Amino acid sequence: MGKKKKGKLYKTIEFITPTFVKVIVKRIFWKIVRFYNRCRYIEKGRFVEFGYRFRFDRSSPYRARVGEKTIAEDFNVWNTDLGDITVGKNCWFGLNNVLMGPLEIGDQLSTGPYVKILGPRHPVPPQAAKQGEKTTIGNNVWLSTGSIILFGVNIGDNAIISAGSVVTKDVPAGAFVGGNPARNLSGLIKKAWKSTDAKQQQMASDKK
Repeated sequence: MGKKKKGKLYKTIEFITPTFVKVIVKRIFWKIVRFYNRCRYIEKGRFVEFGYRFRFDRSSPYRARVGEKTIAEDFNVWNTDLGDITVGKNCWFGLNNVLMGPLEIGDQLSTGPYVKILGPRHPVPPQAAKQGEKTTIGNNVWLSTGSIILFGVNIGDNAIISAGSVVTKDVPAGAFVGGNPARNLSGLIKKAWKSTDAKQQQMASDKK
């Protein structure tokens, strides 16, 4: 189907309207739309707080659901154009976080600044088969500053994602992962702690 032809009056108004007026009208329009979406399509529990310039974009029929005592700091961007966002209780989202549905988050999530939890991409067919139906993050998970979670990843309970990590595959419960792409560093951390404990014990015995 061809594009719908615009009338002469519309073209005349568009021609004579200054560019800065078009920009201002566009900004006002989208502010109204986003404010309406925020009020109408976010189901909030008690004591939920959204910071300065919180932005919520959506497409029908998707929406967001947020558990009680969850806080999103300033400049968060939540997008439900491709699926729902479900957030549990007592979660904390740092500055400049980006959340894209479909996404399900458990209770007591904590994120640092500039964390991105991405939605579906447009991969080539072999990669498309590997994508899950949604991104899932368990309870009591810590996402450190600048970490990026790709779509379809499942992160287990009590996991820690180190700063700047790019998580491309599932993370088991209780794991410590880091790097680009992120890998499980739990074994190295345990060895480091054991080595430190052994040195401290040796120093204590030497003093005696």
